[in-house]
Formats: sequence, C-alpha cells, structure tokens
Amino acid sequence: MKSKDIKSIAYAFISEDVNVYFPDNDEDCFIVEKLVCAACKAFWHTSLNECYFCGEINYYLYVCTSCGKKYSITNSTIKCSCKDSESKLIKACVNKECLTNTDDVLKSFSITEKGVFDLDSSQSLSQMYCIKCGSPENTYRSFKIFVFNDNEETNFKDYYLRINSYFDFGDILILKKHIDINELVYAFITELTSDLKIDQIEYKYSSMSKLIKNII
Repeated sequence: MKSKDIKSIAYAFISEDVNVYFPDNDEDCFIVEKLVCAACKAFWHTSLNECYFCGEINYYLYVCTSCGKKYSITNSTIKCSCKDSESKLIKACVNKECLTNTDDVLKSFSITEKGVFDLDSSQSLSQMYCIKCGSPENTYRSFKIFVFNDNEETNFKDYYLRINSYFDFGDILILKKHIDINELVYAFITELTSDLKIDQIEYKYSSMSKLIKNII
C-alpha cells in the first residue's frame, strides 16, 4: 500500500489537473503526466474552450444580447437588469471584434445556439493555442515522483540506498520539511547522488501548488 505521503502528494498533483499513475509493484513513487506548451511549457488546458472564429477563451460568463452586460454563469439572474423584454443571457464570445458579434448572420446563429460557449454550441473547440505565448504546439511532460518526509524518514542515507537503484535521470525527488506542527515547506531535486547534503537543500516553496507549477 502506498504511504500517506505518496498519496497526499499525488492528490495535490491531481488537484492541479495533472494526470497521475501508480506503477505496479512500486511503493516509493508515482508517475505524473501533463500536456504543456511545447514552446514555453505553460499548462495546456484540454478542458478550456476557445471561440472557433477568433480564438478568444471561455471566461464562463453570460452576456446580455441587448446591452452587452456580463454576468458570471454562477449568477442566478434570469433576466438582465436592462429589463429589455427581448434580451437573452447567452454564453457569448467576449471579443467585441469577433464575427459572432459583428456579422449579423453569425451573431443570429450564435444567439440561436445560446452562445459560442454553450455546451451544445458548434462554435467553440478545445484549446488550440497556448494562452501564455500563443504557440500552436503542445507536448506531454512526464516524471516519476519520489517523496522524502523529514518527519517520517529519519535517515536520508537509508532512504537514498532504498530508491537509488531505480531513481533515473529525469525523475523528481520532492522533499517535505516541517517548520512546526502546522507549517510545511517543500523542495525538489532532479539528481540523486551519494554526496547529496540534505541540510544544504534550499526549501523554496511554501505550497504544493507553487512547487507543482515549477516542476511541470
């Protein structure tokens, strides 16, 4: 059975929308995989939709067809505050220059489909371009993740000897350090050597979210 540390770190990756796999017969690690931009390595969100016509992303908003006022899709408002009897709240593209907002035929069609980003709309598609640098190319990054907890692993040398035979180039070792009972800091290393001095490692991360983004 996987240790609590392995499981807790694995779930932290899952919460950041990273794929996690547990290899058979290996209790010391797990494997993570994430689709990223091939150019800048920013996360590539397969669940993120873009407008087919202009590439604008989905901001999860309702837009009034009469006055253009925007509402969060979590808003319970049924009608816009403009009180236009003909107004509708649709999941429209927010780019004012988009063809769905400037071309009368496409605009009418978009309203019919309840907006570009409605679940049943044919006017959106999954992310095609990196939202950070605009690159159209993506790739998968994968790592084998090991975890050392200074509160439970009393001897780093013993831990090193246990995992050294199958810690390969490109694998990641995450280190957890307890500042006090309620505070943890994290570090990670990509090279495991016999002369590694654990007391000289710099713990740069105060949260798993920051650590994960830097690893990926």
